[in-house]
Amino acid sequence: MSTAAAKRSPRRDSTASLDPIVRHYVPVDTWRETLMARVMRTSLFALFKPVMQPPVPLRIQRGVMHGLAVSMPGAGGVEIRHVKVHGMAMERITPKGVKPRHAILYLHGGAFCVGSPRSHRSITTRLAKLTQAEVFVPDYRRIPEHAFPAQIEDGVKAYRYVLQQGFAAKRVAVAGDSAGGTMAFMLPAAAVAAGLAQPAALAMISPALDLNLDSDSVRERGHRDPLINPSWGRQAVQWMKTPPGHPLGNPKALSLAAYPPCLIQVGEDEVLYDDSVWAAHAVAQAGRHAELEIYLKRWHVFHVHAAFMPSAQAALRRQAEFLFNHWAR
Repeated sequence: MSTAAAKRSPRRDSTASLDPIVRHYVPVDTWRETLMARVMRTSLFALFKPVMQPPVPLRIQRGVMHGLAVSMPGAGGVEIRHVKVHGMAMERITPKGVKPRHAILYLHGGAFCVGSPRSHRSITTRLAKLTQAEVFVPDYRRIPEHAFPAQIEDGVKAYRYVLQQGFAAKRVAVAGDSAGGTMAFMLPAAAVAAGLAQPAALAMISPALDLNLDSDSVRERGHRDPLINPSWGRQAVQWMKTPPGHPLGNPKALSLAAYPPCLIQVGEDEVLYDDSVWAAHAVAQAGRHAELEIYLKRWHVFHVHAAFMPSAQAALRRQAEFLFNHWAR
């Protein structure tokens, strides 16, 4: 993909304009990219989006999510181990023949109600290969069986476990997509409350941050987004049963004054577009380093198609580059 625009230096001082670095990426015009993008978009419109919404039963939503996601091949050359962390299942993904010095805690998406470490291996295995880091993917508790804050509690539990494996916080990144991106955005605040050191960086794909789902992109881009139904998001908010006044209950109310450097990636054609734009500007306005990458003509978490689409591969490479820039050596 080519960079169409970039602005803002990462430097922060009293006279700097508190804006994020913004980049726009245009898909490379090749037959493979054009063909596979058309195939994936059509498949999602036909097979995924009609199912992922009420009143379709949750068991069917979970089955469809799992079936389509696992059909996206992961990267070879990695070892996947299954562990238990205080009763929570977790995948540990390590490049073969490597003793990683860095770690990524990856929080999978799925509106907090679907998805699993297995469903996101197309992303997690590639991040392990690209970064030569160990990737930890917890199978956190899902709604509606477990209301908020069970999910963020499990995220903190997983982060603590990563640190206990000997990875210094300055060599740990937290990443996630969609609902997992929401968790990644919230985790630094939760880590502070738990007395844990901040991770070195955050890398988020299209975090969901507007709990009212009434942004302009929700209203205007529903017909363009082949994956997300706003009604699915509203179902998730209802199932969360967030206690009124909970300090982590509203992502937009968190203090970002001590946040680590953030990368937010978003597709141009998705309903959560405005959430990513807000996040990048909010982090920057707090005086922290923020980068926003907008992938033109792409949809929600298109990264999962990295086995087939060069644009998805390029986006994951950019995540790796960002982490290398902010990890301690």
